[in-house]
Amino acid sequence: MMTQARIAGSPPGVDTVADTVADTGSENGADVSTPALLPEMQYDEALAHERAMLAAADGSPGMVWSLWQTGTCIVVPRSHTVRPGFGEAVAASAARGFPVHVRDTGGGAVVQGAGVVNLSMVFSIGPQVRERIGTSYRVLCEPVMAMLRARGIEGAFRSIPGTMCDGIYNIVVGTRKLAGTAQRWRNLGRGRPGEHAVLAHMALFADLDHVTAAAAINALYADIGIDSGIEAPTHINWAEIETGTGKAVAVALAEELDRACQAIDLEALLDRLAKAQAAG
Repeated sequence: MMTQARIAGSPPGVDTVADTVADTGSENGADVSTPALLPEMQYDEALAHERAMLAAADGSPGMVWSLWQTGTCIVVPRSHTVRPGFGEAVAASAARGFPVHVRDTGGGAVVQGAGVVNLSMVFSIGPQVRERIGTSYRVLCEPVMAMLRARGIEGAFRSIPGTMCDGIYNIVVGTRKLAGTAQRWRNLGRGRPGEHAVLAHMALFADLDHVTAAAAINALYADIGIDSGIEAPTHINWAEIETGTGKAVAVALAEELDRACQAIDLEALLDRLAKAQAAG
């Protein structure tokens, strides 16, 4: 049964466990430790963790989510692997300090590392939901949008040329990209016609070195014959929005993001989005 809960990342071969998080920010009466809240996983482990989250979804109400980080690397869609010279380009990128991993979703290359906080979220969408892809992205992004609104900032969704893995559901502040998004769906079967489980993923920039990240992607793309033109100034970090917390940026961001996920009433949010769509 799905609950409103954060899923702790687990090593390969260990079952994932849902930890229902109390409003106090504690689990089972104890303070939430940073490793439990924001574990660092090998990228392949994180990908397996997301696949397991999606596979476990059964259409029950509510949503589950996971916050995580991974080591410095570039993540590309599987379509890039057929580019001429891909193997040689991967080796050259690794020699520059940016190993390359392949993900399940589409889009373009994105840099991961200590300056990025990842949010993986799973929930179900029924056949009555209109514009299901857009609605799913808005559900995923609502915690960050709420965090921005609390600061008097109106985030937006749109494409920003020159950004990593550009897409129409970037979270944008002003004219700069704060986060990128992706999603995968799984049909829940004949017993639940028209219903799908959604795995939605966000890569949120905490304090990423965008100059180095842009150079790394541009070099990889040059080696496989893609004109990328990634530009550092088209991105914004959370550290430019929230300053002076006294904690590491990624940790403070993860703590607030976790609380924002807890605060979501998925049914009420879907109803609000449906009314907004109906109103045009």
